[in-house]
Amino acid sequence: MADQKEAQRTFAARWFEEVWNRSRREAIDEMFPEDGVLHDGPIDYRGPAEFKRFYDALRAQLSDVQITPLEVISEGDMVCQRWSCTAKHTSTGKQVEVTGISILRFKDGRLVEAWQNWDQHGLLQQLEDAAPKSFFQAGG
Repeated sequence: MADQKEAQRTFAARWFEEVWNRSRREAIDEMFPEDGVLHDGPIDYRGPAEFKRFYDALRAQLSDVQITPLEVISEGDMVCQRWSCTAKHTSTGKQVEVTGISILRFKDGRLVEAWQNWDQHGLLQQLEDAAPKSFFQAGG
């Protein structure tokens, strides 16, 4: 059981490092299965193709993304990761910082479902009127 928890914690850290910090879009295909689901607030992204739409829309708005893992809790088939993120708003060049929490559920050693909640309101406050109204409508 301890090995499973450690593997899940390692996977969560690798996800943030590969996908977000290193901007390895191809890591989404490697790590997010076809039947995987990400719940981002009221929007669900199913499989890598839908997640990539979310990823591409966010990366179009934010560059130099650096996610720093803060606390991590692992229990059973779940990992909860609290994180902070710094980035640059591409159209204004303004540096921003947000925090969030992601919960990942694993089955048979692979990611199957995730929930995330991050401070979108705080991001918009930092950008004031600079962000377009469609900033968070990546789900389309």
